[in-house]
Amino acid sequence: MAQKGAAKKTHSAAEAAEAAVLQNRPTKHYCKSPKCHNPSERILLKDLQPAGEPKKPMKMYHKSCYKVL
Repeated sequence: MAQKGAAKKTHSAAEAAEAAVLQNRPTKHYCKSPKCHNPSERILLKDLQPAGEPKKPMKMYHKSCYKVL
């Protein structure tokens, strides 16, 4: 039984590492905030904050830039 628990913990650690890698990948979006600190760099998935109004295109922001608006 100890082997099952150890294997489960190893599998969970591997899944967590994969999830962290996916969160750090850049998206195709650029920040639309006029006060953005780096508007020419693509937004990382973990920092992506979509915002918009109904029937209008979504605008993408960094989470930190969106909080300042």
